[in-house]
Amino acid sequence: MADTSLTPRSALSGMGGKPQPSGGVTVYERHGLGLATMLARRNQEAQLRERIKQHFLIDLPDGPALAHADKVAFIGIGPGNWLALSENGGHVFSTSLRQITVPLASVSDQSGGYAVFRVSGHAIRETLAKGFAVDLDARAFKPGDAATTLVSHIGATIWRREDNPDGTAVFEITVFRSLAQSFWEWLSGSAAEFGYELLQEPAPQ
Repeated sequence: MADTSLTPRSALSGMGGKPQPSGGVTVYERHGLGLATMLARRNQEAQLRERIKQHFLIDLPDGPALAHADKVAFIGIGPGNWLALSENGGHVFSTSLRQITVPLASVSDQSGGYAVFRVSGHAIRETLAKGFAVDLDARAFKPGDAATTLVSHIGATIWRREDNPDGTAVFEITVFRSLAQSFWEWLSGSAAEFGYELLQEPAPQ
């Protein structure tokens, strides 16, 4: 029987372009994440929130925000709609989330549908400001804040993580995998004046 297993590939596989290291912007693509969209069914949101709190010890965000505990996170992307993320969860995560939330929510696996990038560096805000129509100033966009918006005509969701030990801000951005290369062309072009590096994701602890 033929081997039908699939080998994971980077969303940026085959992309050219030479990094310009200087510490201005650092980027790495997240791998192995379990991703799923979760939509509360009609009149079931209150019960869904309680179910998620029981299983994950997380209060679902009421709006565009990030809530996380241990290795699971939920990002508000619309009324009664969240992007769920599990570290190293892969496609199995959506199946387990579906089992936990039935019949309160509709869950769709997005592990192969989205690419997620973590970006940082002392010039990251100046870089992102060239395309994101969101105020990412530290006073306006705090750790845990999120927004679903457009960047260079590409739909994206961005959220802020805790800062690095050196005080630089850390953002994560997700786009449809089919648009990841277009997003990278915009990001690398916007970061070129500051210098940028596309790094390997650190091994999980």
